[in-house]
Amino acid sequence: MYKTRNYHNQLRLNTKTGEVQQIQDDGQSWTICSARELLGDTAGRFCLYETQNMWTFIMLDTYTGKNWQVQFSVKGEDYMFAIPINRHSLAFPSEDSKWTNRFQMFATQNMWTFVLLDSYNGKLWQVQYSSQDLDNLMCIPINDRELVSDNEECIFSIQPLTSMYQYYLINDNTGDMWKFQWSTKGDDYRWIERFR
Repeated sequence: MYKTRNYHNQLRLNTKTGEVQQIQDDGQSWTICSARELLGDTAGRFCLYETQNMWTFIMLDTYTGKNWQVQFSVKGEDYMFAIPINRHSLAFPSEDSKWTNRFQMFATQNMWTFVLLDSYNGKLWQVQYSSQDLDNLMCIPINDRELVSDNEECIFSIQPLTSMYQYYLINDNTGDMWKFQWSTKGDDYRWIERFR
């Protein structure tokens, strides 16, 4: 269960399948998002991230990096939806993969922007959601290359810098660091560089 800022409603997430229900304190419930992984067998595969918009959460498949904007509402079912932000897998788990929290999201100071991290290989994406223009939802790469390959554990983390656009990417095993920037101004303003 995820609390919302509307104290009469909570969101119930099936962390194995990605199904999301809105549960009202008077006992009514609605399915906002049907199961995304019909044969889901791993608890914790899906998670919800609260946004600064009180009606919006981002759902993340921590195995593949797919994510959806999930909207709940007290105005009725016409205002409830789940729409893909990124409908393509960013990684392809094998049948025996035991991935845990491979993909993680971090809120930025811009209410419409999150940073998506592949904590196994250091790849980064800028994730944009919107309450007004659902045609402009985006998942844009910040770096195109893996920084580490053939790794199956969480070794990367990020830390914010003073600028709301810049962060450190840290390999927690080696201490190696990169500085990166996300931007709403275009690809030329998104970059990553090794920190010496």
